[in-house]
Amino acid sequence: MTDAHDPALHLFVDDHHIRNFLSMKRVFGAATRHPQPALTDIAGRTIGWGCVISEQGKHRLWYESGVPNNCHDLATAGVWGRGADYAYHPDRHPDAVPEYQASVLSYAESADGFTWTRPDDLGLIEWQGSTANNIVMDGSSAAQHYDNALTHLDSPSVVRDDDAPAEQRYKFIAHWASMHAFDNSISDLNRPDADMQRFWAASAKYITTSPDGIHWHGPPTRLKEHAGGGDYSGVTRDHRNQRWWYNDRARHGLWGPTYIRTAGLCSSPSLDHWPQHVEQLFPLAETEDFGARYEHHGMVPFNYGDQDLGFLELSTKGKPKASLLVSHHDGGRWRRVPDAPPILECGPPGSIDSWIVLPTRNAPLLVGDEMIITYNGRRTSDHDPTLHHGCLCLAKMRRDAFVGMQVDRHAAARHDRPALLQTQPVAVTVDTLALNIEQHRGTARAALFDEAAEPIDGFSLDDCLPIDEDNTRAPVRWKNADLRQLIDRRVILLIEIQAGIVWSFRL
Repeated sequence: MTDAHDPALHLFVDDHHIRNFLSMKRVFGAATRHPQPALTDIAGRTIGWGCVISEQGKHRLWYESGVPNNCHDLATAGVWGRGADYAYHPDRHPDAVPEYQASVLSYAESADGFTWTRPDDLGLIEWQGSTANNIVMDGSSAAQHYDNALTHLDSPSVVRDDDAPAEQRYKFIAHWASMHAFDNSISDLNRPDADMQRFWAASAKYITTSPDGIHWHGPPTRLKEHAGGGDYSGVTRDHRNQRWWYNDRARHGLWGPTYIRTAGLCSSPSLDHWPQHVEQLFPLAETEDFGARYEHHGMVPFNYGDQDLGFLELSTKGKPKASLLVSHHDGGRWRRVPDAPPILECGPPGSIDSWIVLPTRNAPLLVGDEMIITYNGRRTSDHDPTLHHGCLCLAKMRRDAFVGMQVDRHAAARHDRPALLQTQPVAVTVDTLALNIEQHRGTARAALFDEAAEPIDGFSLDDCLPIDEDNTRAPVRWKNADLRQLIDRRVILLIEIQAGIVWSFRL
């Protein structure tokens, strides 16, 4: 298991590291989705939003576990009372659940990123008469502490905060609200106006702490107001800058009669103090038909190599349908990767992700030569379209293979010379140059130049030793020169190649 943050690794998702190229073109990596769920929930529940932390030799997943039925139907039936009555009446609906268990936080883990298991013996929360399950938190403490103004969670993020005391090492941040907030507008339950105002005022982002990610301390504490409205929430670590990202909704800013979702982001050195407003990252442009076809449900930002990447979620009527690759370098704006197809998109009718695809709040898991993208896939019931079934899904890609530079054989033939790729100057920080390269049929060679593009003795193309045919970290060496003598110098890398794809370089 390796952190995706690697200052020595350089990608080709944009022109940031490219100075010149000849007879090459960009190609995009494709994710292969597993057709079967990697994890399903316990009986009577379904998997929603989630996040993964890779630590201590395993991958740990926390996810929102919901009930598959429409909770407004339960409210309308009077399961949670009417008027000033907030008692639980399970006899009023066959699928009745307490309002504080409509949405809970559950836990699973994996040793390899592929096979996921639920520890169904945690013994912490009772569900359907038994504590033999993997639920680590429900809304009972919040509901009691806030007098029903908070009952359920949305969009959970669990992060490890190594700067916090040991008993607060893990932080759970989510949107919390009351299941009763829509009792009058949707279910016509004639609740007192003062209660309705109190329910809506409590809706916000909250934080809870834990020493181990399993045992959580007390009710949630209010952390942050809505930035742009809605229940979206996500926290990820910016390792490069020793900060935290909060991805929230941004206010659209354009006058109009309808609410349009847009992706927003803010950052902070501390998990306890956040700006109340976020920056809107992307305009709703032609791809989205300016909001008429798609909205921006939100975004998952993460470090990858020496830069930042993200999955920008496109949604229709609040249902995420696809995720686009976006890119960021220090000092610049977040940008879409030009012409890139979706990293994820809904599958065909009947598939496990035919209704919703939603990445978990984390970078892809790096396992050997592969990246694993974990995501929530959902489909509607064949028998009742109002019901939905969610599971943890997996998609695999070649490591680093978001965008590559491929030899354009027609251009190479026209120029009657090998293809060339020249990088911008980068500092040498490791003792071996490594290329993520494939299909070059033994034709690839590499050379190093100084910042003025002058050759460096011993590092010419003719001095380059053979490079592996297909390797995500193919070592590049020269006959009589050692890269260690160039540590901390800024150099230009030149790759000559007659076939194949270069996905990244590590220098």
